[in-house]
Amino acid sequence: MSDAKNWYVIHTKPKNEKKVFEQIISKDIEVFLPMIQTVRYWSDRKKKLMVPLFPGYVFVNSDEGERIRAISNTYGALRYLMYQKRPAIVSEKEILNIKLSLQAPEKIRIEEKSIMEGDLVEITGGIFRGLTGYIKEIRGHYKLIVNIIELNSTFSVQLSSSEVKLFKPLINTNH
Repeated sequence: MSDAKNWYVIHTKPKNEKKVFEQIISKDIEVFLPMIQTVRYWSDRKKKLMVPLFPGYVFVNSDEGERIRAISNTYGALRYLMYQKRPAIVSEKEILNIKLSLQAPEKIRIEEKSIMEGDLVEITGGIFRGLTGYIKEIRGHYKLIVNIIELNSTFSVQLSSSEVKLFKPLINTNH
C-alpha cells in the first residue's frame, strides 16, 4: 500500500508556490503547479503575469516516503492539506481535468476576492462607486444583490467581483 502513488496538496506560504515547486523537482518527485496568465493593473501600467491557478497550493504525486521527503526541508512549504485527519488525496481524474482546463486558458478566470453573503463591501466601479452595502445574494459570478446603506434600500446591482471590495474599517488602537 505504501508503494501506491497519490496526488497530495501542499499548502505553501503566500507567493512561494514556484520556490516549493522547484525544490520538489530537485528531489526527483513528481510535482504539478498549474499556472495561468493574468493581467495585473497598476495606476500607471498593466502587465501580463503567470500566476498559480490555485494560490498557496502545489500538487505532489508520490508514495508515502516521497510525500514526507517532498515537504521535509522545503522552504515555503507549510503542511499538507488534510481531510478527516489524513492528507487529502486528489484523484487522477481531477488532476487531468485541471490539465485539460489549462489547454483553454481563455475560459479560466481567477477570482481575486472571495465575497460571501453577508459581507460588507464598497462599490469601486460604475455609478454607485463609493457606496457601501451588504451582499444579500450572489447569482453566478457577475450579479450581486447589494443592500446599499446610504440609500437605505435593497435592489439588484449587476457588478463583477472587480467592481467591489471587501470593506475593512480602520482599527483605531489609540483608544
